[in-house]
Amino acid sequence: MTAKKVLVIDDSIMIRKMVKSILSGKYDVLEASDGKSGLDAARRAFPDLILLDFVMPKYNGYQTLQAIRRVEGLQKVPVIMISGLKEQVTEHVPEPFTEFDFLEKPFEADVLVARIQNFLTPETAQQTSSAATSRTAPVSTVPKEMPRAEEPSLQMIVNRLTATETLLVQGIENLIQREVVARFIELNTRIEHQDNAIKSLNQRMEKISEQIDHQNKGLMVILRELKSLQGK
Repeated sequence: MTAKKVLVIDDSIMIRKMVKSILSGKYDVLEASDGKSGLDAARRAFPDLILLDFVMPKYNGYQTLQAIRRVEGLQKVPVIMISGLKEQVTEHVPEPFTEFDFLEKPFEADVLVARIQNFLTPETAQQTSSAATSRTAPVSTVPKEMPRAEEPSLQMIVNRLTATETLLVQGIENLIQREVVARFIELNTRIEHQDNAIKSLNQRMEKISEQIDHQNKGLMVILRELKSLQGK
């Protein structure tokens, strides 16, 4: 059976790799680093679901979504919008969200998988519920109970590690963004200082030129007087 395709559109390579790691073995994960390349990838692959970052350069997530919806065959593809702050989305798109689902960063691995399964395999929830009911019957021996007791603990550890990894990734991205902004401000400050220095130098040059012109005029007057005296 061919795995269903999930397209991840996010300008963070770390987020894309993390999502690909979480969904590995469950879905065929495609990647795009911005809205334009994401739109091109969606046109080529026609994914079963799109995981779309809201904050991206040039085109934000909602602008990208609008472009995707104009493509024949992609109008009804489920889209999960992701963002570090829900307010970033509601500033552009008021609630309730009707054109997409929303998932706030950082998200845990099981939450992401469950959200995707709600769209791609809605029967999963019923199967999980039935399986949980069937396991309520008493177990005859203690050794058979031990593996089930260990599974939630292991899953909890995996979830916590994934959440920690997500926070670390976002923390690194924030540090990089702050560093870029700080360097940009520093560069602008240097440019302003240089512009001021050039402006001051130009003003001094103008004053010197004026002084030279004034002196030249004085010399011309003296020369005319000297010529006049020689003529006499």
